[in-house]
Amino acid sequence: MGAFYLSKNKPARTLLIFSILGVVAMLLGIFTTGKVAIYAFLSGGLFCSIMWPAIFNLSILGLGKYTTQGSAFLIMMILGGGIIPPLQGKIADYVQSKNPDLIGYGIHQSYWIAVLCFAYLAVFGFAVKGILKKQGIDYETKADEDLTPLKTSPEGPLEVTKN
Repeated sequence: MGAFYLSKNKPARTLLIFSILGVVAMLLGIFTTGKVAIYAFLSGGLFCSIMWPAIFNLSILGLGKYTTQGSAFLIMMILGGGIIPPLQGKIADYVQSKNPDLIGYGIHQSYWIAVLCFAYLAVFGFAVKGILKKQGIDYETKADEDLTPLKTSPEGPLEVTKN
């Protein structure tokens, strides 16, 4: 709940905070056992549900007339939810085959895939603010759905305008 208030309705900040929390939770789950590990792994799903709206908004912002196509491609890319679990399962099987005496060791260690996914989202959350500013969009100043690019001059952005 504290992270939600820290994000202050700013999608890039929300994405960065919750993806870092996802990395921390996955690492906590990997390096612990029992109920602590279970709850740490479960919290990853909660972090994902909070990050999705931020990912969507940041990904389609600035596409202009291509917003509908961009949002359609983004929805199609949810396929990652169909690719990551089988990949994680293959890694779990492989790791378990190397350590057959440790029951559950493979699935436990397969969460390194989730660490990588959350880390990628953290990098995106950090980089997207700069990418949008280069396009003349300052989403951090005004988180509004009808935000349009900033009017710019040679000295830089002048003001935020609405449609």
